[in-house]
This record gives sequence, C-alpha cells and structure tokens, in this order.
Amino acid sequence: MSSIRTVFVLAALALAGLNPLAAFAQATPEAAPAVVVTEEFGPVPAGAAGPAIPEVGYLVEEIDSGLYWVTEGLYQAIFLTTGEGVIVVDAPPTIGPNLAAAIASVTDEPVTHLVYSHHHADHIGAAPQFENVEIVAHEDTAALLERSADPNRPLPTVTFADTYELTVGSQTLELAYPGNNHEPGNIFIYAPAQKTLMLVDVVFPGWAPFPDLGVVEDVPGYVAAHDAALAYDFETFVGGHLTRLGTREDVEIAQEYVLDVRENAGEALATVDFMAIAQEVGFENPWLLFDVYLDTVAQTCADATIPVWADRLGGTDVVAFGHCWVMAESLRID
Repeated sequence: MSSIRTVFVLAALALAGLNPLAAFAQATPEAAPAVVVTEEFGPVPAGAAGPAIPEVGYLVEEIDSGLYWVTEGLYQAIFLTTGEGVIVVDAPPTIGPNLAAAIASVTDEPVTHLVYSHHHADHIGAAPQFENVEIVAHEDTAALLERSADPNRPLPTVTFADTYELTVGSQTLELAYPGNNHEPGNIFIYAPAQKTLMLVDVVFPGWAPFPDLGVVEDVPGYVAAHDAALAYDFETFVGGHLTRLGTREDVEIAQEYVLDVRENAGEALATVDFMAIAQEVGFENPWLLFDVYLDTVAQTCADATIPVWADRLGGTDVVAFGHCWVMAESLRID
C-alpha cells in the first residue's frame, strides 16, 4: 500500500474513533470492502490546498522563532524548541513516530514537555513515544483520560482549571480554557512570541468543519469559541487537522460559516411545518416522524447553506447537512 494511501486509511480510522494503528495492523487488503461513492460532489476550492507532503510521509516546517508544525496531510502537531528542551503539543497516531523523527531533524534537544489539547485518541494516541516527560492538560481532560484508561494516552502529570503559563528556557506557551467547546477540556494554546494560536477541532482552515461540527459536544460553546479565539493577537492558526495552517482571516471565515448555518437552521425550524409532515407520515411511529421532520429541517438549512459556501470552504456540500442537523437540534433544546 502506498504511503499516502496508508495515511488516508489511518486518518479515516482515527476520525472514526478507532485505534488506527491497531485496526490497520489487523486489516488485510482481501478483507477491505469496496468503496462506492453514489453521490456527486463539487471540486475542492483552491484555497483549501496545503503544501505537498514529502515522500518520507510527513512535513515539518518552522512557523517562527523555534515553533514548528508537523503534518502528514490530515493531522497536525506543533513543537517548540526552548534551549532547555522541546515542548510538544499533541501526538496524533497518524503521524506516529514520525513526530519524534521530525523533532530530531531540526534539534538535538530532548522532549521534556507534552501538552494535550484535549483527550481524544486521534490527537494524542501516540503520546507513549515520549517517555519521562511532563504532561500538561486541563483537569477535565485528566478526568476523561482516567475514565478511558487507555495506555496510549498516559495521564497528565500537571493539570489546571482556567489558565496555565508553561515556560521552558527562552519560550512560553499560554494555555487557557474559557469554557466547553468541542469537548470538555479542549484548550486554547497560544505562543505569544510567535503570535500563533492552536485550537483543535473547532476551525479547519480552508475547509468546512468535520461532520457534526467536528463531533461537537457543546454547540453554544463551540460557537462562542470563535469569539474567544479572535480575542487573541495571532497571525498563524493551527487547527489540528487537514491540509494547511490558517490565518486570522480563516478563523473569521469559519465563524461566518457557523453563524450562517445557525441562521439557516433557525429559519428552517421556523418554516418547516411539523404537522404537515405528521399528516403524511402519521403518528404511529414517533421515531420515524421525528426522523423525517428533523431531516427535512436539516435539508432545508443545507439547501440554503451549500450554494453560498461550496466555493469558499472545501467539503461544504459533503458535510453541511450534518452541520445543519446538529445546529437545529441545539437551537431546539439548548
């Protein structure tokens, strides 16, 4: 299997919430089902494209002043050289040991600190490659990791509630948790000297968010996170996923998209006639009735969203229906 195809398979498994390395090791080409795409989707906008990934399987580039990013094209991590050790933020399994290799390619400093953006395995499941390091995370992340009891996600050694300043040598990262967003404990990671902000699974530069608004657990908090991000003085944005780094404008565009989805979902809730659908479907099966109603609301919202955004954010025509469904449910019940 080619290296780029391997990356896409591993990333798909991780995005699905599976252990990508274990699942991939057990899979065989003969066991893989045929993939059939039955719908037609538009081209990806040019603005979604990122840098080419070298044959080695990963890209490492300096952002500014000792701050680097590493990607295999679908996931992202960053690391910061300090003169007294390296601070790493996240360890995605799809990058795997290539993360340590990327660090070693630019510095001989040892890794001394690892920061978890949040508890999800697809972002920190390769943490064991860094031994005897201080692991910093939000206290909610620590609680979720205790419940998960996953040996590939070691428990943090340092936790915080609101803010934490991590200074090593000549470099500083400012960690903050203004509230729930993607999931409890998902933190803002800010490098003030480099004017770089990392916030994972909220903004996907050049792309519409992952399905269901990045599998969001708190929609109002997710919407508010865009304002919280834009309160920072940053020039470079790291979203943790996909093809490229972002800018302040990317975050502004992402916020515009989310607010547009919210407006369209609200309009759909106001105009789709529940009783008219009930007369067609009947009341005998309430789950069927609500399924048809909620899908109609989501489709109405998506029909208003896709024509405006398909040429601006990659994958909008693929994921807008799910975004609308989740947003409409939040407007109904949150």
